Amino acid sequence: MMLLRCLLVMLALVLVAGCGSPPASAGVADVAIQSIPSMTAVPQTAIEDTATQVPPPSPTPEPTATPQPTPPPLVASAGASTARAGRLVIPAIGLDRELFPVGLDRNRVPIVLDHEIAWYQTSATPGQGENIVLWGHVLRFRATPDIPAPFARLQELSLGARLTLYGRDGSGYDYTVTRQVWARPEDVHYMLPQGREMVTMISCIGEKVIVDGSVEMTHRLITIAEPVR
Repeated sequence: MMLLRCLLVMLALVLVAGCGSPPASAGVADVAIQSIPSMTAVPQTAIEDTATQVPPPSPTPEPTATPQPTPPPLVASAGASTARAGRLVIPAIGLDRELFPVGLDRNRVPIVLDHEIAWYQTSATPGQGENIVLWGHVLRFRATPDIPAPFARLQELSLGARLTLYGRDGSGYDYTVTRQVWARPEDVHYMLPQGREMVTMISCIGEKVIVDGSVEMTHRLITIAEPVR
């Protein structure tokens, strides 16, 4: 029996000497593993008792149509006559076009005609002594590429260029270009009365950008002409 015990002790000493000292991480790992508390299973009944009951959805009311606001009627500027601008002629760019009266749409935005020059009908008429406002496109429409834009060459005008506005009665009024201004689309004060006779022609200029699927330009070209003295 004593011989057997001695053999077991010697075998144990051989195994310890062969393995060497254990890495320090091993002890840390053992401690970390032992320090993790065991998870306690949650009884199924507890989950069911604390569950929140979702009430059934309320019925969705039927949509009702919202009445669209009607824009107030357009009011002519003070002292406006029953006559209106009828034709615009600018020899320097070969322009000779009829003018068409327009107003604002339901959103109070000026109506721009596709292929014609618009005369803002709440602005002045030739010879009235106030601001006569005209506007038109400078780009052709893809659906009608053969129809030129009415104000496509307006930016070519130089200071001093002459133009003539004709009334519906055939009377002509001569003007000279005195200013060209790059303005932002929100600079609407150029459309307002100015206290003197002048022609304000509004067109687009600048970089082309896509807005709501259509091509727009970043700025407005304001071409101002005053009566020939």
